[in-house]
Amino acid sequence: MNNTTAIDKKINDFIYEKPDVAVVILQQFGYSIDLKTATLPQITKLVYTALYINQDQLFTEAFENAMANSGELNVVGAIISAVVGSVISGVFAGIEGDKNRSLQKKLAIAQLSMDEKLSEEKIRAEQETARLNILANTLLAYRTTLQKESTARLKDTWLYVTGLGIGLGVLYGVFLIGSKN
Repeated sequence: MNNTTAIDKKINDFIYEKPDVAVVILQQFGYSIDLKTATLPQITKLVYTALYINQDQLFTEAFENAMANSGELNVVGAIISAVVGSVISGVFAGIEGDKNRSLQKKLAIAQLSMDEKLSEEKIRAEQETARLNILANTLLAYRTTLQKESTARLKDTWLYVTGLGIGLGVLYGVFLIGSKN
């Protein structure tokens, strides 16, 4: 069971990290899904259906190769290994009900895993939004402070210029009074 869940975790992680590659592989093997409208639950359901219900060996090999190559598609290698895998696939058989129950369990676990990852992304986005709001508020406060200081300095400059003008006027007045005598 631990081995199965480890494989399922790898599958879930791959679907979460490279959903576009999973959609392309699904499309190549005849599964009906559109890249523009695909969602993680749709991709997960189709991938698990192909792997566990349909036991599509060609798809399995291509998907394993994509996971091993970090999303780089190797179709020729997938087809060659799929031919070998199709011979081996005759060995594996099971009851349809067990497959469906197993698929439903794997889908539920995959959905929980996707929900957890999406929740983590939402928390990260909310934290980043809060951080950006704090930075925006800080910049707004800094701008307000700069405006107040510049207004105060401008006001002080007019006071100094007015005082200087009055002082020069008084000195000139004293000079004029002193020059008449």
